[in-house]
Amino acid sequence: MRTFTTYFLAIQHVSTSLIMSYPLLGSIRFPKLKDAKQCSFNLSDIRVTINLHPLSTRWREEGQFQSQLNIFDDDAFGFEASDIGYRPCYESTWDIKGTPLIGKELSDLDFRLILAKCNNKDNLFISGSLLDIVKSESLQLFNDDKYYLNVTALKEVEDTAINGLNFTFHTNEVEYKTRGDSIEYIWTISITEKHFLQFIFSLTENDKIQPHISSVKDYCTSIMQTVQIDFPDWVEREKAAAASVSKEINQGVAMEPLIWKREAETGSYLDFKREASEKAKQTEEQN
Repeated sequence: MRTFTTYFLAIQHVSTSLIMSYPLLGSIRFPKLKDAKQCSFNLSDIRVTINLHPLSTRWREEGQFQSQLNIFDDDAFGFEASDIGYRPCYESTWDIKGTPLIGKELSDLDFRLILAKCNNKDNLFISGSLLDIVKSESLQLFNDDKYYLNVTALKEVEDTAINGLNFTFHTNEVEYKTRGDSIEYIWTISITEKHFLQFIFSLTENDKIQPHISSVKDYCTSIMQTVQIDFPDWVEREKAAAASVSKEINQGVAMEPLIWKREAETGSYLDFKREASEKAKQTEEQN
């Protein structure tokens, strides 16, 4: 009985915390940013901080990883058939709620902070190099037709400044073969001539969240406004050296999105989902 009571109280505490972390009113409700806690990462003396809400969802937990990393240890990165290896620094998921008592959960928002290392000859501080890497990696990722159907990658590409830091922003719209669609909002930044960070927000897309897409992007942007990165002297020297190097790139020319169009197999989950969506649109038009 004592064990059951302890378990019940723990569940009750989690449920109460989840409720209290959201605004009481609103047609779309995110975890309150004022309740976010500062997460810190020491990446070989490159110090990264971001304010993130401590809760995920009722059923999933934060992914906890080492907050202090040696970024020069190749064994720490998942190099496969590529010159670029990745290592997760943080993962979490947050529920997006609708109108109290009516809307329940509208969707969920995944967040991942990813550290990447490039073992090729590119200097990521040279203008255009980072975006070239992101494009190359997107081509390699979404060319896999085992997992992806329709994909539009590298939409809305733009350079954006946050707290004196230079990020490249883009969005991906992804249709998977075996699960729901998603919209990704991704901020990427070079932190050495061979390393970059990606701040990835992945929204599960559905009809309920569709009217609120702009609010989701605004929420992600608000979280990004809390990012601070302090660079040691050796990184500042790398930046200065790269600034003196010129590189022929298409400055000021908008990048065209990468687009994949694939047919779902007859009788598959995606085939059923597309058919249901088309019928729903026809019904709405008739009404």
